[in-house]
Amino acid sequence: MGQILETERLILRPFEEGDLDDVYRLIYSDVEVCRYYTDRQLSLEEMRERLTYRILEARFSDFCRWAVVEREENRFLGLIGLEAGPNFWYRFKDDPNPRFNEVEVELSFAFGKEFWGRGYATEASRKVIEYAFTELKIPRLVGGAAAENARSVALQRRLGFRVEKEVGGEGYVTLLENDLI
Repeated sequence: MGQILETERLILRPFEEGDLDDVYRLIYSDVEVCRYYTDRQLSLEEMRERLTYRILEARFSDFCRWAVVEREENRFLGLIGLEAGPNFWYRFKDDPNPRFNEVEVELSFAFGKEFWGRGYATEASRKVIEYAFTELKIPRLVGGAAAENARSVALQRRLGFRVEKEVGGEGYVTLLENDLI
């Protein structure tokens, strides 16, 4: 809870009130970023409410979103998170029936466009996967990507996720098994 994760170039830390302008500008008000990350852009007031939720979430849960900050310049780059929830949308071909993982943990991320292609998402994702598998002992992580989001699909493949066409949908679902447990 409130865990800070660090990599060579990045600090992944719980959100703070001072992150509002950056997260709004880089993620939630940008049409292209929102197209791939969430269902719609948010107003500044909606973002303020969501940020309050994210701040509290990190205080009371192992499953949260982290602000991704460049270590050297303390610059906000994006966000990454683990979110636990009932799995009523992801279906994998080899899941047993009835399914045994009705609650899944999803790895998600979004970075400002100006930071795409610099390896930040890969670096942050690897650290969060390590934390999820070694500290939290999560048996598997799920993810997804819109069909047209080739960058996200390629990243998830590089991270070792199995990528499948979404059953009954137009995008991709992804799965990474924890081989440590």
